[in-house]
Amino acid sequence: MFKLGRNRNDPKAPDRGTVEASPAEGVPDYLEIPLRQWVMNVLDGEEANAARVALHLKLRVSIRPQPYSPARFLAFETAKEQLIDVVNGVLYVSAPSAPQPYSPANPGSWSGRRQYLGTYGNSYREQIIAELEDMLMLAGSSYRVNDERTGLELRIDETAQRAFASTLAGARTPQSGSAADHLATAWKAAYGQNPDPVKAYSEAIKAVESASQSVIEPNNAKATLGSMLGVLRNSPQRFSTAIPTPDEEHDIVLVSRMMGRLWKGQTARHGSQNPTRFETQREAEMAVHLACTLVQWFTAGLVQRTEQ
Repeated sequence: MFKLGRNRNDPKAPDRGTVEASPAEGVPDYLEIPLRQWVMNVLDGEEANAARVALHLKLRVSIRPQPYSPARFLAFETAKEQLIDVVNGVLYVSAPSAPQPYSPANPGSWSGRRQYLGTYGNSYREQIIAELEDMLMLAGSSYRVNDERTGLELRIDETAQRAFASTLAGARTPQSGSAADHLATAWKAAYGQNPDPVKAYSEAIKAVESASQSVIEPNNAKATLGSMLGVLRNSPQRFSTAIPTPDEEHDIVLVSRMMGRLWKGQTARHGSQNPTRFETQREAEMAVHLACTLVQWFTAGLVQRTEQ
């Protein structure tokens, strides 16, 4: 982490305080040419696949003043602001899970001499992705390649990444229902290449509902975060947490307040006579991380029902 402060070689320099460098948003000037070269290196000799990327991005490939070349168009003739979309499209279309055109010689694969759709590990596709990741990190980009290798997502703290991955793995149990799926969708909607704050917030709530239902309302198939908050409010003595409260307050109050904050903070849940205010990106990010904590607590058995 780089920090800006007083120049140690100049004791007379003004102290501007300590400001942590933030990730570079979009495509800064110093990253533009390396990204264009990466795109050209990947698509060189792969005109058919470059055309598929252009179709996926709904881009009209220019045919003048040079011969038709989707690869050169994507690499050198797109606007700087479009480069993130181009890189995202290359990753998506070349992924093993992406729809592939039929080829008698090599059915179901990314066509061309490089055959990107082999296995992971030491494949050419993994090599070029490693180059891209290194480039984005060195440039301090706000983007990173997602874990599925299918596109870009906003970069966040590695500790938070690991905590999320651990929570996701622990939530894949029958008792947690679809908590892991909802949490994964919420994370992608918050930090993916095209953030959707409203969807991220909504999926975060669904993740908590799925993880907590078996503990709070196991016999209510239609339980919602709102109905579970009612149970916690009316019968807090029936629940306990791994860290008991030292005073007269019930153990579950902290959990209830966290769930309540998540529930009441969703401004776009219902319509009314007043204009609907949609959740902001910052609100969505907080909601996703709050959901991660709650899902982990419930799936790990740190919140329990003590009375039936």
